Amino acid sequence: MSDDGVRDLLPDFVIECRTSRDFWNYIQRAFRSYADRSRYVEAQLLPIERQFRPERQRAPGNRPAEVRIEYSPVRPVSAASLTFVSEDRLAEFRTMQARSFDLQRLIRLCEEANVAYSEGCYHATAMLVRGLLDHVPPLFGKRTFTEVANNHGSRSFKESMQHLENGARKVADAHLHTAIRNRETLPTAQQVAFGPEVDVLLAEIIRILG
Repeated sequence: MSDDGVRDLLPDFVIECRTSRDFWNYIQRAFRSYADRSRYVEAQLLPIERQFRPERQRAPGNRPAEVRIEYSPVRPVSAASLTFVSEDRLAEFRTMQARSFDLQRLIRLCEEANVAYSEGCYHATAMLVRGLLDHVPPLFGKRTFTEVANNHGSRSFKESMQHLENGARKVADAHLHTAIRNRETLPTAQQVAFGPEVDVLLAEIIRILG
């Protein structure tokens, strides 16, 4: 990992599987037989062998696409190039002076959503968005977010808020309240990608408080 000539050639599972047990859990689910597992590992390491073992420089074949398994213990593919909440929105909130409300928790919820989303922590992202929806209704003079979604602003604003209420809340509830089962699926970046609607919500809060 510390060798620049090697690191960029490493398959992801070498980086993401931090222990031999992690790797076994991954490769066991990826292929049923030892022969298939062996061929897969050999093909994934082929570029490194070609570079550092002269006798393998002309070895035939290509590295296939890596197997990504939903139930694998390896870390999720990161959305590090994306932010869930715009840094411009956060900058506006940090400089606001809201007379009747303390915005510290709102800002921290947004900051933690950015960290969770960029690190591939999609359970946490969904739950933080749900927390945000429960946190902001008093800013609109409402008790619940359902009231905000149905009784505030323009038609387009209401549609965006109803998408949050009916989509983001249900996604979070599904992951928060589901007991363990004999087979699971994990949330993806796409499943929790409610950033545009959250931005509409935050923009309206800034308008109201400004």
